[in-house]
This record gives sequence, C-alpha cells and structure tokens, in this order.
Amino acid sequence: MKAAETGGIMDMLEALDSLDSSIKVQNGESDFGRFYHMDVPFQLTLEYCNGSAPEDYVNVVTLSFEKSLLYQESSVTKNVSYAKNAPHFHDFFEFVIVLEGNIVQKIEGKDYLYTAGSCCLINRSLRHAEHYPSQTKVLYIGLSPDFVTGLFDTAQSSFFPSEKEFCDSDIYRFITADLKAPGKRAYLDFIPAYQNHQPAARLHTMAEDMIQTLLYPQFGAYYRICGLLCGFLNYLSSSQHYHCTNIRLDTGSDFLLFSRITRLFEESDGRMTRTELEQFLNYSGDYLNRIVNKYTDMCLYDYGMTFCLKKVAQCLTESDESISAIAARLKFTNRTHFYALFKEKYGVTPKEYRKLHS
Repeated sequence: MKAAETGGIMDMLEALDSLDSSIKVQNGESDFGRFYHMDVPFQLTLEYCNGSAPEDYVNVVTLSFEKSLLYQESSVTKNVSYAKNAPHFHDFFEFVIVLEGNIVQKIEGKDYLYTAGSCCLINRSLRHAEHYPSQTKVLYIGLSPDFVTGLFDTAQSSFFPSEKEFCDSDIYRFITADLKAPGKRAYLDFIPAYQNHQPAARLHTMAEDMIQTLLYPQFGAYYRICGLLCGFLNYLSSSQHYHCTNIRLDTGSDFLLFSRITRLFEESDGRMTRTELEQFLNYSGDYLNRIVNKYTDMCLYDYGMTFCLKKVAQCLTESDESISAIAARLKFTNRTHFYALFKEKYGVTPKEYRKLHS
C-alpha cells in the first residue's frame, strides 16, 4: 500500500477480508448531492493517505458487525468530488474525526479546516465533501437513527444518575432535535479544549479499541462496541476535553473561526498568545486578527484582554486573593499598565471595584 506508516490500527487490518460495502450510493453521478444509505446500525470507516499528489493513494477501510471492505483509490479520484463541488448526504449521523494531518470539509459549499484532534458531527440533511490536502488519517463513525435512539433510551432509563446527565449534552440535544424534526441543515463543531493535551492520541486509542472489537468479536462484542461508542460520545461532550459549537447553515466559516477563538480565550482567560492561536487553529495571526476585528472592531490582543480583565473582576468579587497576586497569576508584569487597563474598562481601580461589588 502506498500509505503512511500508521502502526497500531493498520497492524490489525492485515488479515481483513474484502466484502460488499454496507453503504449504498444513490445518484452517484450527481453534482448536486449523492445520497448514502447505510443498511447496518453502525459503521466505522478509516481513510488514510500520504497526500494529494497523483501518485498518492487513499486507503479506505470500512468495518461493521456484518460487512467489511478494504480498498484503495488514487488521491486524485478521491478529491475529484471536492474539486467538482459534488457533495453527498446520508440517512445516518456521521462523526468525522481527524486522527492525523488536516482535512478540509466543504459543507454546503463552504470550506472548513479541521486539524488533528478536531471533529464534527454531520446530521442527515447536510451536503458535504472532504478534501485531503496532505498526509491524513480520518475516522468516520456512522450511526443509524434507530441505533442512536437505542443508546439514548438506555441513558434516559439508566440506574446511574451520572449517566442520565448525558441527556443534557449538546450531542444529545442535536441528534434528538434532528430525529424529531429532520430537514434542518446543521452540524456540531468540536475543537479540543486548551488544556486537552494530545487529543488526537486519545481519539486514536478509542479508534483502535473499536476496530479491534469489530475485527475480532467475542462474546459480548456488541455490548462492548456500544460501551466504546458511548465512551466516545461522553468524551466529546465533556467541556474539559472539547468545545462544542452548533453551526447552522447560515453561519459563515469566518464566524465558526471567530467562535473557536472566543472559546479558547474563555478557557485561557484571554492569555493565549498570537503564536499559540496560530498553532492551535492552523491559521496565520494576521487572518485571525482580521476575523476578530470583523466581529468586534478590536484587534486580537484587545479582544483577549477583555477576557483577562473579566477574570480579574471575577477574582476581585469572589475571592480574598490580593490584587497583586491576581495580577501576577494573570501574567500582568507592569502594575501601572494593569491598573490603567482595568480602570479603562471598568471606570474604577481594582480596589474600588472590589469595594463596590463585595
């Protein structure tokens, strides 16, 4: 195979038999919207490649309890639907999980960049296509409406109160809303939390466990795969691990990026540097600055500072920590500059603010 050295997952696939695919394609020649029908409760599809050059290949592995498939196609063939703007949609819910590299999702004609460790959840009405611009490994998890309903019903009737808490998650609300009123074109965007170190490695481990279970099923394999899928859903639902944003069709790709910047500033109290944002979001600082300015009329630094000063105000009213200690913890090194910024925003000094709001 002309593919990257992938280890782990790939080692398990050497003995995989090739059978018929569980997903049937309708309107395959359509440039408007190919329709994918899945005739199993769930399916995993792993795709990996070296890049998008003509000599590169995309390796595709699909796994379900019933059928499996292993095949190759050239990167040129894989990306032709993207180039022709020939998207697809399907009758199942699909998680797109980037394990390595980057992908570009063309969703309803708009391009969105997803880096390693990030994910999205596509509903049943959204037209989309994927493009692999470089060495990439992506896992797709397809869940049928009946299967996911069964998982949710189990959570609702669980003996464990903590399990029922999942019913208050963004994933639960998003899928339930689509089940009750299908037809709305929307998706969930997941980016790793700032403190979530090596999210792609964690997702990779989850993928290995699910693939291992489907390749070598033993007694209880169905319950194990259900448990692994529930663990995956729970992991994405945790705000400690991921920031989740519900994106409607009329939401521009630049607003999605702005919401990602906002979530990261919220988590880091505005103290993510320009360089850190560039590395985390894979966009240039100049472009990020333009996006922030479009929605706030502020530069990237000033927008981050609003979150930092908000945290200062919160600490002043909710703790007995000294003002100098608060300033030091939030990385202010110049006392005069700190006081000037705070008074400009709140109209009073930190000491006066604490007295007024204590």
